[in-house]
Amino acid sequence: MPAMPAHPAAEPKAVALARTPMKGEHDSAPMYYFVRANRLDYGPSQSGQRLSWDIDARVGTDEHRLLFKSEGQALKGRQKEAEIQLLYSRPLSEFFDIQAGVRRLFVPTNRNYFALGVQGTAPYFFDTEATLFVSDKGQVSARLKADFDLAWTPTIYSRPSVELNAYGSNDRMAETFAGVGSLKFAIQTRYEITKQIAPYLEIGWEKLLGQTARQARRGGERADNGYAVIGVRLMY
Repeated sequence: MPAMPAHPAAEPKAVALARTPMKGEHDSAPMYYFVRANRLDYGPSQSGQRLSWDIDARVGTDEHRLLFKSEGQALKGRQKEAEIQLLYSRPLSEFFDIQAGVRRLFVPTNRNYFALGVQGTAPYFFDTEATLFVSDKGQVSARLKADFDLAWTPTIYSRPSVELNAYGSNDRMAETFAGVGSLKFAIQTRYEITKQIAPYLEIGWEKLLGQTARQARRGGERADNGYAVIGVRLMY
């Protein structure tokens, strides 16, 4: 097995190649930045036409960094999810960073959260992210993400991913309820025209669970949604 990549752990290999030095690169603590669209896609799903995005940006040194994250989804032209996060990040170990900051939920309701988590590369090159959120109403929730790259050729990669969301109490305005609330699986296959531009095809399945699923059905919505979309990954 090849050696594990060097820190920073939260940067996959392709991202590390894309990061750009800023002024001060000859100082003892050089500054870096990058902007990345992990997901920017559109296509059909069982619940109608689906648009989704997952974008992040990073600026700082290897020891101290500021992160911006945004993700969301729309179905049939109606916004279903939308949020942003602003986090401070620093190394926790050789392969993991600890992150703390704020999260703002815009859809399905307006809500502010404190966020605390870890992000990095687990054994066997799994990129992992685990975050705990505490809302301004006192509700606690958690999110776990994991994915990894499978290289078929020097330019073609598949990226299986999984996401799990759990909630400590009911939040009717946010349409989430106590227990494990949602599970998402996807596999994204991309063609890297360059390290900065990679069109992809993604096939996935999203499932609401427990009381969150039951409330969705009572509101006339599906509790699961399969999709097949095309999109592009971008890095700068």
